[in-house]
Amino acid sequence: MEQSHPSQIKKALTGAFKSWSSYEHNTFLIAAAGALGVLCGLLAVVFEWALKISNQYFLQEPASWFDPGSLVYLFFILPLTPALGGLLVGLLRKAARIEERESGSAAEVMKWAAVDRGMVRRRTIWYRIVTTAITIGSGGSGGREGPIAQICGAAGSAVGQALKMSTERLRLLVGCGAAAGIAASFNAPIAGVIFTVELVLGDFNVISFLPIVMSSVMATTTKRLLLGADPVFAAPAYTIVSYWEIGFYAIFGVICGLVARLFFIVYFKAEDYFKHKVKVNPVIKPAIGGLIVGVILIFFPQAGGGGYDVMNDLLNGQMWWALAFVLIFIKIVATAITVGSGGSGGIFAPALFIGCMTGGVFGSFVHHFFPESTATAGAYAMVGIGAVMAAAAHAPLTNILMGYELTGNYLIILPIMTSCIMSTFVMTLFTKRSIYTEKLARRGINLWRGHDISVMDDILVSEVMRKQVTTIPENMPFGDIMNLIGVSRDNYFPVVDSQGKLSGVVSIQNVREALLDSADLCGLVVAKEIATETVITLHGDDNLNHAMEKFTQMDIEQLPVVAGADDSEVIGMLSRMDVISAYNREVLHKTKSND
Repeated sequence: MEQSHPSQIKKALTGAFKSWSSYEHNTFLIAAAGALGVLCGLLAVVFEWALKISNQYFLQEPASWFDPGSLVYLFFILPLTPALGGLLVGLLRKAARIEERESGSAAEVMKWAAVDRGMVRRRTIWYRIVTTAITIGSGGSGGREGPIAQICGAAGSAVGQALKMSTERLRLLVGCGAAAGIAASFNAPIAGVIFTVELVLGDFNVISFLPIVMSSVMATTTKRLLLGADPVFAAPAYTIVSYWEIGFYAIFGVICGLVARLFFIVYFKAEDYFKHKVKVNPVIKPAIGGLIVGVILIFFPQAGGGGYDVMNDLLNGQMWWALAFVLIFIKIVATAITVGSGGSGGIFAPALFIGCMTGGVFGSFVHHFFPESTATAGAYAMVGIGAVMAAAAHAPLTNILMGYELTGNYLIILPIMTSCIMSTFVMTLFTKRSIYTEKLARRGINLWRGHDISVMDDILVSEVMRKQVTTIPENMPFGDIMNLIGVSRDNYFPVVDSQGKLSGVVSIQNVREALLDSADLCGLVVAKEIATETVITLHGDDNLNHAMEKFTQMDIEQLPVVAGADDSEVIGMLSRMDVISAYNREVLHKTKSND
């Protein structure tokens, strides 16, 4: 009997594997997401080990060689350590050929999913592990959550590319990896899932939800098997003392929104300063930022790293409110300098720190004046952990669940919900963009629900609108309107006066409401009497992004396009579907161009 050649066996198995992986059923995708979750759990463990090793060699070892209270350590070793870390990060960035504008925040993962079609360079995995460990381990002020989302998002892309998955599934695996990374890092599987749905993909459907949940669960399980299941924060089981206290938490939410706005401003001021004002080799910039942060650490060592130990002290009532107040602003500045100068770190943990300190200060004052009806400062610090980040990221749901999972305390969920919603509302009054989408907007990427809509900035309404418009004279009888609507495919009809100028719009909804008032209207009512007189219009030189904003103002499907000196001449009609079709065509064109 003829024996099969090893290459033939390999070819047959590869063909069968590809056939299975391309099968329409989602079983394979869920299995791949589960395997990815295990991989991300392992990467999260490796990342934590790297952080501990870096911290030991950068900070703990020098402290054992020198007296931490000596002048040599305070004014020489301590400030130069973050500078050395920054220099190493700059050199590694050049070696890995990473662009200066690529940050360590979750904004990069959002870009991968929305713009890069899930295609991520594999070297991102090791680069973020090493550079973030160096940045945070040497004393830089940054978080590990944005980088771990990048690390695991890149791992998801690598798995998807190896399995020859489609663009949509590749995007989904990037999201699965980000969810797994956040879940494992925080020991918070629910928050990891919502993080991806709310921020990275910006969309929810059952088909994508199942793989995201699977990856998040498997990553958390893997991490817990190796490092334990303890919550990030160990704090007393705070609860709401009086339901009247909800009013204080609402006020606290407003304050957190204002603090988040301050963080937003300082963060981008520092980024602009290092980008435009610091005229040195990009390799040197992280070292300069590290040196400035090192000077800050001389006086406020609590501002370094992620600050989890400092937050635990405040949650357990072991910090004076005045120090917490100062640390709010010190942490904002230290984080802005670290990340703005090019250090590899996220803003998630610093935002949690800032919110925690804000809560400690506010809670101290409230409890001092209303001791019988309010909780202690630790309860407000616990709520603040999520409130500032909810506002900065425009992600209240993620941070509501994060606040619960980080502490394991459900008793204070109502205050967390109240403060997160209020802080986000206040932040949206100042800006429509989150701190993540603003970073991308500065690179020409405008995200909406996980899609890059900046392509619509260059498409004019006049290029997409339908120029053949069915108008209705003001004096057209209701019966004729019914006949016209019956043979037309439109839902909205501009109403014009005797001079052909726009005076209103008749929609199918207007006709339906008129019929409900009276069934015998054919000879009694004319178009002007049922038309909507307040009309939102567009101009031919408006772009499609502006058009979409108009559509959302009144949630309508079609808008008239006008011209003339008094904007009353109807020259076309634009529908929401026209805009979506134009967007899809442009994205397809860009995709083919990139290929």
